[in-house]
Amino acid sequence: MPESLDLRTNAVPAVEREHLRAQPSTRSGVFEWSLFGLFAVLLALITSHHEMWRDEMQAWLIVRDNPSLRDLFHLLRYEGHPALWYLLLYIPARISWNPVSMQVINYVLAVAEAWLILSARKLHWTVRALAIWSFFVFYEYGAVARSYMLAMLLLTAATRCFVGERQHRKLGILFLALAMNTHVLAIPTAAAIAVWAFCFSKVDSWKDAGKLVRDSEFRVAFLVLIASLGVAYLTVRPAPDVQVTNFAYDGQRHSMAYNLLLTEGRIWKAFIPIPPSYLPGGLGNRFEERGHISAPAVGLSLLLFLAIAGSLRTKQARYFFLAASTIVVVAIAATIHDPTIRHCGMVFAVLIVTLLLDAYVRPGKPDQRWFPRQIAVVVISGILILQALPAIGAAALDWRRPFSDAKAASLWLKQQGLDENPLVIDGAEGLAVVGYMERPYAYQTSCACVASYQVLNRRFNAERTATARDLALARGGSPLPVVVVHSNKMDDADARRLGLTEVHAFAPKAIVGEETFVIYEQQRQ
Repeated sequence: MPESLDLRTNAVPAVEREHLRAQPSTRSGVFEWSLFGLFAVLLALITSHHEMWRDEMQAWLIVRDNPSLRDLFHLLRYEGHPALWYLLLYIPARISWNPVSMQVINYVLAVAEAWLILSARKLHWTVRALAIWSFFVFYEYGAVARSYMLAMLLLTAATRCFVGERQHRKLGILFLALAMNTHVLAIPTAAAIAVWAFCFSKVDSWKDAGKLVRDSEFRVAFLVLIASLGVAYLTVRPAPDVQVTNFAYDGQRHSMAYNLLLTEGRIWKAFIPIPPSYLPGGLGNRFEERGHISAPAVGLSLLLFLAIAGSLRTKQARYFFLAASTIVVVAIAATIHDPTIRHCGMVFAVLIVTLLLDAYVRPGKPDQRWFPRQIAVVVISGILILQALPAIGAAALDWRRPFSDAKAASLWLKQQGLDENPLVIDGAEGLAVVGYMERPYAYQTSCACVASYQVLNRRFNAERTATARDLALARGGSPLPVVVVHSNKMDDADARRLGLTEVHAFAPKAIVGEETFVIYEQQRQ
């Protein structure tokens, strides 16, 4: 090694030594491939054991039963999601009605995301090793098949295209355009990456911003991203009769300021994804009261944002993290109001992108952390460890007790020879049973209609329960008695009034408690 690069001397500045430590060694491939193989095997086991629930199966059934793209895009106006995830499922749904195809696709996306993180060799090895086991990469987006993993993968891939010695900027623009059509909450991060890619790499100061207008690459990127944003808007713009269900849990309309505080008080779960009910001494109620602002939760979220921002090595990464996260929080407040943990995970996707940007800056940049390097390392590593522990816990719960009983219910009905009977889904949660049974439709009490998926229009009522008329409509002219899959146990008086007998009940679940199915059979005349 030349003397000027000898890390044992003081000839190299501290920032240069830290950058050189992050360079790949000749044996780094063993580390990466070993972790990658372990991740792929464990995720395959968890995915194969995971039983999909209502929200997962809804997308599959919409694609399966709408061969016309025009009808598909029309229905997405009730879903509030752009089309890319649905289009990705389109061909597999034409080949087979088995919903496992959707899990296989999501698994491939999750494995690709893990490799993009592991192969980013300028990231410290501990960050890479912990990040792939994070709650969102390994479980919430990795095992649960929804559009979130596709969004995270495209955002990470775009970032990798814009940083490093070998850049692929055109491909990065394409990935950003696609990311905008995966999820509404991916749009702010995609826009922030685009701003970073052009403002920080092509403009030295704001005085030179006019140069971008004359840059052909910028003009092309701007047009592509605007067109992509337009397609996303046309897909998600609400239908005239859409049911608005995104109020806070008290059912009231609130001001934007209220929604911002409410959302900000939930975002701590993007970094510490521990269910509040698991917190000791009643702390859970203090940190999450559904529909109401929690001052301790707001303070914790702000503290975590500042701690992470202060641990980043460069100003550019800090600005990106704070700006992109803030815009995502505003988007959540404007559309969802009271987010669940899966929505909060889009802020964690911002953190993954930020860590990549921070690692791939030019080696001559001075250290601009707010804290000493040792404290900064503890903060980032601590956040990632707090991500990994709930991921292990959630995967273990899912392994021990199914996430949903939809698959078990469908298997039981087939084993009992009841799979040909008229089927009534009483309650919105039983939708996945239709998908696992590969039935073309069932009678759904939530809409008083025969369908396979749910259309969230004003006719939809998740609280509606079965009536005698519903059972008669479901049976039609069939000689077989009606089978009712009910969410939780029906009142005994109501069951007798409808002429139903309980034939099977599933034990309460560890994760989604409201999907505890009880199966009833209509008494034979």
